[in-house]
Amino acid sequence: MTLTHALLGREYLRVSDDRSKQRRSVTEQHDDNVAATAEHDIELAQPYDGDNDRSASKFATKRRADFEQLLADLRSGPTGRESDFGADVLVLWENSRGSRRVSEWAILIELLEDKGVQVFVTVDDRLYNPARPADRKVLQSAAIDSEQEALKTSARTRRTAAAEAAKGRPHGRPPFGFRGEYDAKTGKLVTWSPDETLVPDSKQPSGQIAKCDIPREVFVRLRKGHSLLAISEDFKRRGILNESGTPYTGPHIRSMALRAAYAGKRVHQDQVTEGTWDGLIDEETFYVVQRTLTTPGRAIIRNGKAKHEISRIIKCGVCGDILKAITPEAVGKPRYQCALRSCVKIDKAETDEVVIGAMLAYLASDKVYRDFAASPGDSEKAARLRAEVAAMRAEKDVMEAAEPASLAEARMIARGLERLEADIDRLEEEVRNLTLPAALSDLIQPGVNVWRRWEAAPISSRRSIARLLLTPSVLGEVRVHQIGSGRKVDAMDRIEWWRG
Repeated sequence: MTLTHALLGREYLRVSDDRSKQRRSVTEQHDDNVAATAEHDIELAQPYDGDNDRSASKFATKRRADFEQLLADLRSGPTGRESDFGADVLVLWENSRGSRRVSEWAILIELLEDKGVQVFVTVDDRLYNPARPADRKVLQSAAIDSEQEALKTSARTRRTAAAEAAKGRPHGRPPFGFRGEYDAKTGKLVTWSPDETLVPDSKQPSGQIAKCDIPREVFVRLRKGHSLLAISEDFKRRGILNESGTPYTGPHIRSMALRAAYAGKRVHQDQVTEGTWDGLIDEETFYVVQRTLTTPGRAIIRNGKAKHEISRIIKCGVCGDILKAITPEAVGKPRYQCALRSCVKIDKAETDEVVIGAMLAYLASDKVYRDFAASPGDSEKAARLRAEVAAMRAEKDVMEAAEPASLAEARMIARGLERLEADIDRLEEEVRNLTLPAALSDLIQPGVNVWRRWEAAPISSRRSIARLLLTPSVLGEVRVHQIGSGRKVDAMDRIEWWRG
């Protein structure tokens, strides 16, 4: 039907997914609308076109500001022309451009009826009047069809995503350090591969570093005991920037180090499968780093600000509390002092000479290999067992942090923890003589001066080694006693290597 007098219309233009970001689909909708409305004597005014690349389904994650503005404009006056909407007709390319939700459509249709505004749908080449029962039924039926189609599409997408994840195929944008490999014919993502693109790095002789080597360095350094702060500050000095062109921060590096994709793992809804791509780091390193970063209290123990190797690791022989380093700025020598009651004080330099000297002597001896190192023939088994133990410890940490919603769930978690602890104990006994802790690997290489390497290691790494060695099962827990009063007693005579 052709109208005998001109009507004023306003378009609502939208496309759910505009990957090109060029608004081509919106422009094409407008061109079609112009041609169709001209035949019906509808003049087009200013469109609502700010919701490009916005879904209208219930699964949408972005607000549709222009749709909300459209509703507000319709509500603002007694009629369409007299409201902020300022027109007689709402022009849509097709029904689903307005909404794929029946509830939203119902609100819109009622507003249009109340304000005397009609709806022109270009693909139908038809003008609808919401006040007319037959037209209203068509609009409502179209809304139901659109919502059902959106639900079907979402279900298909979820099934496809789950199936692709089960096969270990990559999905979405590759993590920093990887690049996507695409099928030449279909253009579909096939896998990820290391990104060898060079970026500035003042530390390298060439002045550049491959992108894939940045996450590799992050994992290696975290495993050796470097702090997030130390890594981020080092990257800043070297001019290494993230994808946004800004310096790396500690939280950014932490987020990178927790991504299983770097170990060649595909994660989907908490389910982990082997990815079809090769990881940038080995599985064991990933789980060791993940457990380190998620350990409760890490922010207090390893915040990158520690200055002393054995402070808060050695113990008071009187009350059992930790000894902390005290470094007076004016009067007095640096000392270790009981943090609880100050019941024990001891010269810091003398204590360091005894304790650190004992640790370095142990690291320089053959005994450390017998205690920790794997034989060449057991290296593969050691790597497998270390990865298994690290994964179990990470799982145990997650379970311990869980908040059960019921008594039954609490019992289930308790039983799970009991089984995990038994499995961990069994594997740790087996792996004891096969495991060379990462913190030690740089220090006990044959033919290497241990003292020189100790001095070159970051303080966080040295503290990791101290925590490892100063235990009852290795060198012994260091306990400092207060002997007599008013007389000088050598630090060596006050230190007990407690082994339980």
